[in-house]
Amino acid sequence: MSDSALRQRKSKRIMQKQTEVKADWISALPDSVLCHILSYLPTKNAVATSLLARRWKLVWTSLQKLYFDDRQSRRLPGMMGDPMPGFEEFVETVLTGTYPTNITTFFVHCSRPVDLSSFHLWVCSAVRRNAREIELYLDQNHRVELPEELYTSVSVEVLKLMSDFVIKVPAGGTSFPNVKILSVQLESPENSLTEKLFCSCPALEELSIQAYLNDEGPTTKFVISSSTLKRCTLWVATEGEMFTQAEYKVRITAPSLERLHIMSDIFGKFVVHDLNSLTDVILDIVYGEWSRVDPNRAIQLLQRLNNTKNLTVSYGVLCALDHAYHIWFPALSHLQHLEVAVGAIGWAVLPVILSSSQNLQSLILRKQSRFEVTEEQFGWIEGDIVPNCLLQHVKKIEIKGVEGDDDELILVDYLLKYSSVLEVMVICFKGSVSKQERRDIGRSILQVQRASNRCKLELV
Repeated sequence: MSDSALRQRKSKRIMQKQTEVKADWISALPDSVLCHILSYLPTKNAVATSLLARRWKLVWTSLQKLYFDDRQSRRLPGMMGDPMPGFEEFVETVLTGTYPTNITTFFVHCSRPVDLSSFHLWVCSAVRRNAREIELYLDQNHRVELPEELYTSVSVEVLKLMSDFVIKVPAGGTSFPNVKILSVQLESPENSLTEKLFCSCPALEELSIQAYLNDEGPTTKFVISSSTLKRCTLWVATEGEMFTQAEYKVRITAPSLERLHIMSDIFGKFVVHDLNSLTDVILDIVYGEWSRVDPNRAIQLLQRLNNTKNLTVSYGVLCALDHAYHIWFPALSHLQHLEVAVGAIGWAVLPVILSSSQNLQSLILRKQSRFEVTEEQFGWIEGDIVPNCLLQHVKKIEIKGVEGDDDELILVDYLLKYSSVLEVMVICFKGSVSKQERRDIGRSILQVQRASNRCKLELV
């Protein structure tokens, strides 16, 4: 073979090796880096990388984030040449293979019944390996008790119970001593739980409650008392919907609470104390002509939340306020941002809300869909006195769901006419409005006299 041919062969081999190295550069990374990359995959896929090459055979055994979800596959891929195991066997194999490595996240979603003794062993294994975040969903035919070790774990900081477990508050009165974020789902909960659990977590900062109530039994009472709680979300649904007989009461004492979000298809009774740190409130509660509860509950709730700076009110809450404002209305002197859903009902109370919000700086009005509100029903009702916030403080107004009706233009005309320091008005059109219609509406609004020379108009 000539020297030229030898050089060509040698050069070809070198290029081939360089190509192989480039193609598998990821395998040259340290185990810690590879394990970090695998942590973004479902554990099923992370374990499957053991089949790639000898280099990857044991990388998965250092995983610190374990995600087990039987919805991903009813049959899971084989592992290191073994026959394909079922879900429970797979979980146990991974827990054994990764032992004794500490884990940060343990996620289990079982959409079909599993052996409860195995489930308890999984959770206890996560607790003993100092898991910081645990999320559990178990679809059984009955409620399942949580392992005792979970209640006293000092490592768990995030606990999400996404199905209805049997939760027992220990006799000592303290549960989940270091849990900062707690999410629970409760179905027809007993007051022995709802009156104690949310007062027994000494480090709690964020609480999310998803509760389903039935029409039978006594009034459900939620007692939330915490000096550390900063964010709280309460979601309540009932079986009977609009004609439900269900009732619930909520008592909140949380001096550090900053954000409160309430979603419910009925208006419960709320008693709140010491919400001195509250800044953001979202009230998404259903109320209609069929409602059997006292609409004054809406007024009373607003009065107790009058320290908030940002308030979002659903159409249902506005309807309740519209039925109850005639006697009295609380002062919302700290309110700076208000978002309201407006429709057939509520126009009479809206000026009252604005007048009570002396220092309001930002206003968003969301128009309900046409199937809920007719053109004749929708419209601003001009009062004798212009709200002071419009004259002195409101700098931004946004109107969503605009279709170009005459009643909308009357509202825009009023707001532009009296908002003396307004800097921007944003008109957000409904998706069905054509480009030509938007241009025509824009031209009509540009002709409206403005109290503020600095006001800019934005059409979205």
